[in-house]
Amino acid sequence: MPPWFEIVEMMYDKYLDAFADEVVRVVYSADNTMRYVVLKDEKGLFTYQLEAIYQFDEEEWKYICSQNDALPAMWEPFRGVAGKSFFENEEELLKEMKEEPEYKQYFE
Repeated sequence: MPPWFEIVEMMYDKYLDAFADEVVRVVYSADNTMRYVVLKDEKGLFTYQLEAIYQFDEEEWKYICSQNDALPAMWEPFRGVAGKSFFENEEELLKEMKEEPEYKQYFE
């Protein structure tokens, strides 16, 4: 298992293609272990999701390691919260996002 700092480096911009909606912006925390992913749907509405790196434990890693191109971690919704409200424009979304306690704690 690689050291944590290497895992964080490996995970930068990974799995953004897994979203069904268009990714229009990604904002990383100061230490790059968390990210806000700003999405735009087919109707032009914006939403965002806060994600954190989840490092697999030894048992998970043993199983996953046997697969090609496996990474030792994944991005997952922070505290299990997957989605936020919809916004008509990105400016409103960013204003709301910057008011979240998690943003103030990890991103400023």
